[in-house]
Amino acid sequence: MKSLIKNRDRVKQVLDFTGVQNKKMHPSDIDAVLEFNNEALILMEVKYKFNKIPIGQKLLLQRIADRWGDKAIVLKIEHSFTDDKVNIPLDLCEVTQIYYNKKWSLINRTNVIEYLNRLGEKWNIKKCKF
Repeated sequence: MKSLIKNRDRVKQVLDFTGVQNKKMHPSDIDAVLEFNNEALILMEVKYKFNKIPIGQKLLLQRIADRWGDKAIVLKIEHSFTDDKVNIPLDLCEVTQIYYNKKWSLINRTNVIEYLNRLGEKWNIKKCKF
């Protein structure tokens, strides 16, 4: 399958938030978002295995999901790729935690694609099939 990355060198550029902070308050990012016809929202945050989502970023993700409604979820996804010269294939990562209905839950490590497909089936979203 052809990669969606058009320019690997551009992707490697780090967005530096220096100067856009107020004490501990600074911009945050979300690693991946899927939105389906204004009906469902899936937010994904990818971390190296066992790393936690920082508190401020976690609160941001929760607040977005809470405002969206009953078909919004945050997936904490983990990977174990250590070579920073190699792309991290999201389809080989695992969902380890979810935020849904205003609470975080640990789940058995589940492949991202498998989890997304199950979620699409549960929420009856035909486009959520990978």
